[in-house]
Amino acid sequence: MGRRSLVLIIALALAAVSAFSVWQYLSSVESEARSEVQEVIVYRATELIETGTSVAEVEPLIVESTALRESVVFEGSRIVCDGPTDTSDAPLDVCGRNPRLESVLDPINVAAGPISAGQLITADMFIAPNLLSDVKLSESIPEGKVAISFRPNEENTVGGFVRPGDRVNIIASVSFDLTESTALFEDPELRQLLLGAEAVPEDTAGTPVTEDGQAEEEEDAIARLAQSLPGSIDFTQTVLQDIEVLAVGPDTRPSPLGTGLEPAGAQIVILEVTPEQAEEIEFAAQYTSVSLSLIPSGENENGQNKVYDPITSDGVIVDDLFTLIDRIRLRFEEAGVLLGNG
Repeated sequence: MGRRSLVLIIALALAAVSAFSVWQYLSSVESEARSEVQEVIVYRATELIETGTSVAEVEPLIVESTALRESVVFEGSRIVCDGPTDTSDAPLDVCGRNPRLESVLDPINVAAGPISAGQLITADMFIAPNLLSDVKLSESIPEGKVAISFRPNEENTVGGFVRPGDRVNIIASVSFDLTESTALFEDPELRQLLLGAEAVPEDTAGTPVTEDGQAEEEEDAIARLAQSLPGSIDFTQTVLQDIEVLAVGPDTRPSPLGTGLEPAGAQIVILEVTPEQAEEIEFAAQYTSVSLSLIPSGENENGQNKVYDPITSDGVIVDDLFTLIDRIRLRFEEAGVLLGNG
């Protein structure tokens, strides 16, 4: 082997040793740097999510991703962080105060604004539907109308199925006490003050006389009528019709909760009415028992909007309910048909 060949071999060996030393050094530096890197689980949108999109629609559009802890966890961060990745040496509580995905994707929430594809999911991106718009309820009331509220019980709001945008009738029930009124009409002096002198029966020469010579007062027709009246009358009447519901609790017409066909229970009901109707509703709520009845909405089988025809209500008393059989029997008898007693 010549001198030159020996020098070349030595040079190659030194180069190999030097390269190995450099590689080993860089590997140790990379391992040390990687040991200090902490990756956490985050989430990104796979496509554009429109404002108001429900959580049920959003969930398939959100996928798991990873990011460096230092880019996610910092003071006041609202980025969703669900702990370290499988390959990270970070502790389980690496996310600190950052929100978790399950707390953000509450089933009642909706997207607060458009979310771009690839954007990291934060807690601020989803809110309750009633917070989506800052529109005041008063802004949705048309001119000439007002909003008035009252709290009926669940049974009196069609089982809790009344929703904003529905139209309802208002039915009032009350028991009238006639005791004081009948006593007033039985007393001739009080009756005279109320109705005038012509309502007092004139004395006649034929007034009966008792054994001791005292004149016996003869009951007049008005007193006899007053005595025949019942002590009270229970009365029910439809007092207002075709009234629009503006809100039921936090569920409002301008910002509906979208709960579907589920009973809302007993909540404050807000109606859109004229000022005169508001006075009637307030009076009914204070002095009677108020119920709501739903009016049909949507389309009929012919594809036309359902029409509600207002009724002329004279009210209902107990006699209207419990003498029905007698009235039917009378109608048959007037038609010449005799019914048995069975």
